[in-house]
Amino acid sequence: MLTVIKSFWKIGTLLVVSALLTSCDKWVNDTKLPDNTIDESQLSGIDMLGKIDKGNYVYGPVIAGVWRAGATSASDLLVASGAIADEITSTAVPNSPFYKELDEDKLSPDNTSLFSTWSNVQNYRARAEDAIRIAEQLNPGEADQQKVKQAALVNARLHAGYAWLLMADYFSVSSTNKVVYADNKAVSHQEAYAKAQAYWEQAIPQASDAKKRMLHSLLAKLGIHTGNYALAAQHIGSSFGTAENFSFLNTVGTVSNGFFSALSINSRDAAVDPTLVSTLITTADKARNPVVKAAKGHWSLTLFKERDPLLVSDYDEMQLIRAELVARGLLSGNATDLVNSVILKYDASGASNKPATPALTLQDITAIRRIYLSWKGTRLIDLRRFGIDGDLNPGFTKRKWQWIGVPEIETQK
Repeated sequence: MLTVIKSFWKIGTLLVVSALLTSCDKWVNDTKLPDNTIDESQLSGIDMLGKIDKGNYVYGPVIAGVWRAGATSASDLLVASGAIADEITSTAVPNSPFYKELDEDKLSPDNTSLFSTWSNVQNYRARAEDAIRIAEQLNPGEADQQKVKQAALVNARLHAGYAWLLMADYFSVSSTNKVVYADNKAVSHQEAYAKAQAYWEQAIPQASDAKKRMLHSLLAKLGIHTGNYALAAQHIGSSFGTAENFSFLNTVGTVSNGFFSALSINSRDAAVDPTLVSTLITTADKARNPVVKAAKGHWSLTLFKERDPLLVSDYDEMQLIRAELVARGLLSGNATDLVNSVILKYDASGASNKPATPALTLQDITAIRRIYLSWKGTRLIDLRRFGIDGDLNPGFTKRKWQWIGVPEIETQK
């Protein structure tokens, strides 16, 4: 399948460009439109990467297509990760067997949803890396075009790095054979994480101040996910400001927030795990994770509307990373104050706050992350990096699938 990924990318680009031109010219803000018949030279032109409008960079169809591919891929994987962990469980009669198989640790290697999820993340990676290739080959002479090249490279590297992070975080041939496949080659998790780090570090020098903070935040997140806590400590000081985040908008075409599609009151694909519901004790806990009983008796999530952004990371996560680094002795500060800065957003009275003593332990912070970083794909990471079983049966450390299995066809020569 991946031997034809470049062709798939070209075909996909034509489809995305067509969709953008017919339904959302406003989003790409009247960048140059290609002819009805698009050839390779048009896709490789500077106008496909974007333009400068009133001093600001505006995505062209190629970069907008990368963002859309990322939205699809992240929606798939963040929801699926909750089914491997203890955030999402099966309903009695699910529409999608994918979440049920993940929940029950019986993932079938020929599940069609598995193929789709794998293909979407490969499409995302290929689009981002092809956008890098296009931008690097251009040598524009005009000042605005040089700015477009620079901004396109920052965006493409941001997404190429995130695609590699998604692959390493959520896919593996098995729990013992920790590899993924790209361009028909086996790539270890360590190599995939290194690719993500390299792309983000390459993007930082030319990024805007806001994008710099996003990239530093993702590098801090990478440090936590990989157990490289020194890397997290290195970047946490330059991470998101209070109102900043990395998210995917769901306002184009028919894309919906992935958790809304799977867990809303009118969906029967999956349900909020009752064990998570049982941990919601305080006012803040319940405000962060609003749930309601569906007619069939399972718990549904009311946190997201259909078109709400898919939130990947934000300032709250950075505060909890700071708290963990303090608990690990890698950062000065007060871990309880950092945690309470997040909790206060959901209960301004302070009644839900953690007490000043005793000092928070790593075990405490893990439980706090479960509640206040829910629906961001971090619970699976925490179960794996801490080697804990969570509220799973069998326990997480005893499960066959601790990642999403790579489709069997990809592992065959």
